Amino acid sequence: MKAMILSAGMGSRMGYLTKNTPKPLLKIGNQTLLEIQINKLIQAGISQFLINVSYLGDQIIEFVSDKYKNISTIEIQFSEENQPLETAGGIVNALEFFDNNPFLVTNADIFTHFDYSILLKHKLSADVSAFLILVPNPKFKTVGDYGLEGNKLSFNKDFTYSGIGVYRKEMFQGFKKGEKIKLKSILDDYILNNKIDGSLYHGYWSDIGTEERLEFENKKNDYK
Repeated sequence: MKAMILSAGMGSRMGYLTKNTPKPLLKIGNQTLLEIQINKLIQAGISQFLINVSYLGDQIIEFVSDKYKNISTIEIQFSEENQPLETAGGIVNALEFFDNNPFLVTNADIFTHFDYSILLKHKLSADVSAFLILVPNPKFKTVGDYGLEGNKLSFNKDFTYSGIGVYRKEMFQGFKKGEKIKLKSILDDYILNNKIDGSLYHGYWSDIGTEERLEFENKKNDYK
């Protein structure tokens, strides 16, 4: 399974921290957010990566290329965006990277103990186009994104999308490259047709969306 790590956002809610540093290169402990994600995915068995970049993207490319240059067992490619294209737009822009097998997508700016190997073992049934990991709504978010009816995603707002999912390439075909496309606009159509499965993860998960949340994680002692 190939993996895409979404790293093209502006990080504007991080204030001065992202004035000269792209958000994925901010650190928890002594590791960058992006590095933490790459390492967890490698541990799970992923060897082919695509990282999309935009804001201060040269820094990300330089950092990753230098950090992982001596690991011959993995392949990392980059998809450069002139401006951030949203989640689905970023996937569409890099669609040639993926083969016909389902692929994993995760956000660079989450911190979680989720075991990505679960997704490598999960097999999408023929009538399912994606499998999303949901989490209980965090304290800062009173209304969720989706619900679950059995293992099917619904439009209830019970849970938050974790930013982690497995997708079929077909979901993103037919769109124009280089355009901003929100993932929700695609997901909603597939949910209407009962083609999106999901699961609720109860383990540790945090969206590093603000200075305060990054500071909170850095005050803790478990950076594994």
